[in-house]
Amino acid sequence: MKKLIATLLFVTATFNYGAHGNSGQMVYICTGSTAYAYHKNLNCKGLNRCKAQIKRVTLSEAYIMGRNKPCGYCYN
Repeated sequence: MKKLIATLLFVTATFNYGAHGNSGQMVYICTGSTAYAYHKNLNCKGLNRCKAQIKRVTLSEAYIMGRNKPCGYCYN
């Protein structure tokens, strides 16, 4: 079941990332349970409230991890 969910998330990410850029693009995410956005740079204002670890990942990985929205601060 976990493999099926991971596969479905990957397929969804593969189809959705096109609207926001290259799947190999590196972005930053907060690994906290309530985080939902990906960020252009480590100094983004949107990452200030992150109480968990901040990771640099590809855009595809961010989608798979549930970070499927661009940050409102650094993508405007």
